[in-house]
Amino acid sequence: VTGCWSTGEPAAAARIAGVDLVVPNAEKHLLAEKIRTAFGEGGEGDAAPDLPYLPVSVGSTRALVKVEDGCNMRCAFCIIPATRGRQQSRPLEAVVAEVRALAEAGFAEIVLTGVQISAWRDPAGRRLVDLVRAVLAECAVPRLRLTSIAPWDLDERLLALWDDRRLCRHLHLSLQSGATATLRRMRRPYTAASYGRLLERVRAAIPGVGITTDVIAGFPGESEGDFAASLAFVAAAHFAKVHAFPFSPREGTEAAGLPGQVSPEIKKERMARLLAAAAEGELAFHRSLLGSRATVLWERPRGGLGHGLTDNYLRVFSEAATGMAGRLSDAELVALAPGGVQGTPILSRI
Repeated sequence: VTGCWSTGEPAAAARIAGVDLVVPNAEKHLLAEKIRTAFGEGGEGDAAPDLPYLPVSVGSTRALVKVEDGCNMRCAFCIIPATRGRQQSRPLEAVVAEVRALAEAGFAEIVLTGVQISAWRDPAGRRLVDLVRAVLAECAVPRLRLTSIAPWDLDERLLALWDDRRLCRHLHLSLQSGATATLRRMRRPYTAASYGRLLERVRAAIPGVGITTDVIAGFPGESEGDFAASLAFVAAAHFAKVHAFPFSPREGTEAAGLPGQVSPEIKKERMARLLAAAAEGELAFHRSLLGSRATVLWERPRGGLGHGLTDNYLRVFSEAATGMAGRLSDAELVALAPGGVQGTPILSRI
């Protein structure tokens, strides 16, 4: 077993039935060697491969490429700095080579992932904008998607790169709360107002961009007024998707010991209101795209219905796309559907 929970609770992980080996995050790169040592597998003298990062495929359509790991921040609710250690970046050349190989293997979309990829940098002083520019310049990847960008660390030179249509118009900017007082208790280095201004700049630079986010309800000390401010922010922002969570204390984090813990009953009630506001915002985003044309990466059909994602993170459903898994095509977005919209593939563009 490996991962954040087992790193934080190795004894508990070891007690689980069937677990023979617990490997902390800091030693993942030694995973093959530790398995061989513990279980005697492999030939004598075989060298353990270097496995700090492995590409992960999502079906046959897209692959995830981790570009960095760890975090130097100390957000009050987060255990990641304790379980994954300080931020580390992969070399630019290694990322480019991996993306190139995956594109040549037929993956239509590559997703650059990490704890917060905006922290990527190398000893030569290159930043995420340089990494993305290099991937686009040196790899014949049909579509490139970015994941978590820290709101305080968005290099706005990135915004010019969306002139390349292969770069998906999708950013994940984690809000956590729309109330500045709560953000301060969370030790997040921005305000609700500064986050709102960032949304305006991003949307002005990338028309049609889908912005996804995370929001916590019931953080310690969150008053009804704080929650109301957060709720209003989410309702007005029209996020493409909100990942909403009730606050859950993690042992070893500052937030677990903060005063003003919110009762489970209040957290449940606030979550219901937050989810409703998030759903309304997502619906508004979906409605704003009706009547337009979008490029869809189709995935394996479910229940006899084809479905796929646009570059700006909109789920599209179509009976006519059941045999189009792994292919890109334009589609007319014609009607709302549960969880997304109905689309009509434009076969001449397949």
